[in-house]
Amino acid sequence: MTMRMRGRKAFNARQVILGLVLLCGAGVCAAADPRGEALSGAARCRSIADDRTFLDCVYGAMQPLRAELGLAPAPPAQTRLVPPAAAARAAPASASSASRAAPPRGEGLLGGVFGSGTVEVAPQRMTEFHFDRNGFFSVTLADGAVWKQLDGDSARAHWHGRPSDLVATVRSGAFGAHVLQVRGEAAIYKVIRVR
Repeated sequence: MTMRMRGRKAFNARQVILGLVLLCGAGVCAAADPRGEALSGAARCRSIADDRTFLDCVYGAMQPLRAELGLAPAPPAQTRLVPPAAAARAAPASASSASRAAPPRGEGLLGGVFGSGTVEVAPQRMTEFHFDRNGFFSVTLADGAVWKQLDGDSARAHWHGRPSDLVATVRSGAFGAHVLQVRGEAAIYKVIRVR
């Protein structure tokens, strides 16, 4: 098989996955059956900016369909990347409306998919932060929102001291991803809202 053929097949597979994610993001997929559940999970993967991690997440999201077909289960490293359905829901109404920027007008379908870079959470102090055993953080902001760093992120935080000394801003990114930046730091962290 020539390199050109391999490249075309890889490109076509990526188009198919992206198409499925776009359909689910548009609300076409329902989680009534294993196929719908798998597609819904794949749509929730769109918040992951790193391509390799995104692909692993999509593979993990196919677990309901794999189980239906009697196939070997997806590795836990892939299935745990799939954000829970609760994380895909809109922010609770009790969240501070001042912390959410209004979406830009007329961004259209592609603007919603690729992100606008707009501020999602205005700068606010952290109330707490924790690191898991792999060094990835979870932070709680003053408005009560909890943001978790994506496992595939290459940036590492090394915060010490009081959380209230740290001020964070969250921006939207490509494919529904979000990035968190702490005032005074150059690092940008890939995050997902978990609460």
